[in-house]
Amino acid sequence: MFIISSTYTRIVDLSEAVVTEHLAFVDHCYNQGRFVASGPRQPFTGGLIIAHGDSEEEIRALMQNDPFARDGVATYEFTRFRPSRAIYPDLVP
Repeated sequence: MFIISSTYTRIVDLSEAVVTEHLAFVDHCYNQGRFVASGPRQPFTGGLIIAHGDSEEEIRALMQNDPFARDGVATYEFTRFRPSRAIYPDLVP
């Protein structure tokens, strides 16, 4: 499992087309069972995603499909972790 932390490279206007495209990408990842939780950081300087994945390379490749990455709107940091406790038992390997 991974924590993906994004940092915006510029001010993001929620009415931009790239935001709509990003949200469609996020929905697609949820539908595939890749994302567990996500949302904007407070203050609005980026976001966090908890994602399923077997390797950092796999998660990096996935995130290259994010329109925010494509358009240079955000940069990403990746942290792999192994949950030892979770409110939902299926999150713990």
